[in-house]
Amino acid sequence: MATHIDDEEDLERLKTWWKENWVALVGGLVIGFGAIGGWEAYKVWRDGRAETASQMYEELRKNLDGAKTDEANAIVDRLKSDYASTPYAAIAALAAAQSAVKNGQYDTAAAHLKWVVEKGRDEGLVEVARLRQARVLLAQNKPDDALAVLGKEAGSFSSLAEELRGDIQLAKGDRKAARSAYEKALAAAESGATNKTLLQQKLDDLTEVNPS
Repeated sequence: MATHIDDEEDLERLKTWWKENWVALVGGLVIGFGAIGGWEAYKVWRDGRAETASQMYEELRKNLDGAKTDEANAIVDRLKSDYASTPYAAIAALAAAQSAVKNGQYDTAAAHLKWVVEKGRDEGLVEVARLRQARVLLAQNKPDDALAVLGKEAGSFSSLAEELRGDIQLAKGDRKAARSAYEKALAAAESGATNKTLLQQKLDDLTEVNPS
């Protein structure tokens, strides 16, 4: 009988202790295991979003290949708004811009490229978008805007950026600035770079002929 009473008293004490301390106890468990569980949950969520974005990008490619512009633009817009944290948003915008250029829709292309430059999270994709945006602006006969977008630094894309800078300066009629840019581009080009031969040809074309 005493044992039964003791058990009931212990149970009541346990209930009382639990009521008084359950918040702290659960909090301690969250602190102890929450980081691990939270990180695993985040990875599952992140990987799931990346997989969805990947599937959307594949659907985008099909629509672009099939000239389904409206459907393609809808996918790009959703990737930009809901999946901007994944690289697929920037890649999709680049693909849409390329398609727009082929169709002569330079304003649309420029808008897609501007988004990548401003919102892209991958440095390489941002630099690619910056170069393409400058080319689109040059095609629109906006050389000063193209130079402004190009900026002064292009990281690992410096050779391509300087070559484009030369093209822009040449379009403006500044042969001296164009030659300087081509020389920098040639100096920055890696051995075996595909643009070295063309760069040399551009420089040769700008060689000043000594008066006789």
